[in-house]
Amino acid sequence: MSTKIRESVKKLSHGKELEQALPEYLELALDIHDSHARLKFMMEYYVFYEMITEGINPYINTAEDIAQALHQAVRVLMDPASFGEEERSRQRENLLKLRTEVTDRMQVLTAYVDRFVVYEYILNRMQYRFEDQEVIAEDSVFAQEVLNFIFATKDNMAINDNIRMVIGQLPMRMTRSHYFDLIRESISVYKGSDKSALEGHLYMFRTNAMLYRTDDMEKYFTEFVPVIKEFDELDYENMTAAMYQIYAEKLRTNASKLNDISDLYMLIQKLINGAYSMYLADGGQKAADKIPAAQLVIRGINELFLHEESAIWEKNEEHPLESEEDKLYWLGEHFPEIEGMQERIYESMTTADAVLEETIKSRKEQITKLGLMEGFTHLQQLMQLASGSDFVELEWKDEEEKVTAQDAEKAAEQIVTELKQAFKGQSRLVRRAIMANTLEKIPVFFSTPQEVADYISQSLMLCDDEAEKYASKQLIQEMMG
Repeated sequence: MSTKIRESVKKLSHGKELEQALPEYLELALDIHDSHARLKFMMEYYVFYEMITEGINPYINTAEDIAQALHQAVRVLMDPASFGEEERSRQRENLLKLRTEVTDRMQVLTAYVDRFVVYEYILNRMQYRFEDQEVIAEDSVFAQEVLNFIFATKDNMAINDNIRMVIGQLPMRMTRSHYFDLIRESISVYKGSDKSALEGHLYMFRTNAMLYRTDDMEKYFTEFVPVIKEFDELDYENMTAAMYQIYAEKLRTNASKLNDISDLYMLIQKLINGAYSMYLADGGQKAADKIPAAQLVIRGINELFLHEESAIWEKNEEHPLESEEDKLYWLGEHFPEIEGMQERIYESMTTADAVLEETIKSRKEQITKLGLMEGFTHLQQLMQLASGSDFVELEWKDEEEKVTAQDAEKAAEQIVTELKQAFKGQSRLVRRAIMANTLEKIPVFFSTPQEVADYISQSLMLCDDEAEKYASKQLIQEMMG
């Protein structure tokens, strides 16, 4: 396969015999993406079944409707001979709707998770008001240790990651005016970028600053609303040891639940993406026959989920498969058959995807003339689905609108206005937590190592809350290993 796709790509780059080269490339690339999606889905579907049957994630009931719809779509996909094009088209559209719904639910979960990160920041810094402190390095020694850690590497990306990590844990003693200026600067760097990049940054910033609101919060996971209200209204400044213990435990319990639910929906979205990818590739029985192990495992898991009797279990001629456990074990025995296959297919997929965008741009007229545009559009979506971003938008934009200076300035002022409004009436502990949580996510705002050193020293020097300072040092030490 890798040789065929390389030869096909070479033909496209030479621009010769396009009437033959374009459909040949399209067929090969779709086939490669189908195989990649099939292998991934085989593994993830198996893991999903284990998660459900072993009770690894106790919150599957929150997604039962989505899971059942997914299983029906997979059933149609795995048995192309029994279902017509109309049903296949309907199931493909259903998967798109499921994908949108999971994205909506995940945005609610993300907003809640980020709020609990802020609450955790506050409670962490109160912990040593009520617990004993051990001996820890004094400020100047500690500051030097942190600097050594940050600049121990020559890799600028790693250095910036270290700086952001430290900023997120140091005592926050920055003035609000300076903070707002840094936020404006962080948004100004998007001038000239794609508008979607700025929109993504603003979404991320709002969730981390507890500014994000959506009507879906009234539909999904409403059990967290009273808990969040309780944490929002807490008098952190006057918290007693008994109250601290109660709310630290409540935080742990709810954060753990949120993480479990988020993990569940992340896996479901991967499965929806995988199933939708196979529908887009539209390989039919030919694709099913190409990787028999994947076809067998996916179909077997699907029939276990749907509790259907099937002739598939008769393929094991050694002994009857009576229980679900026996059937699952037998399906698991087919995984060695695909060993090394995923790596080879990924290499071919990378080769095919490398020329896709340029081919569509430069050969659009020929592609349209040959009636191949729908296939190439599907291929674009397959490339996006295989990109590693499970919630990526599938709308392909050839030329995306760019962010102007006016756009960036307007977005910055809107964010600053929202922050000022949110800070009104908030305790300083909440304000500081939001500032730390958001500064950790924006581009590094230091120009020299000395500026980094000065910031660390000043943060420690200006903090007169010994419990907060001790907690910050402890957390940074843990991160430094």
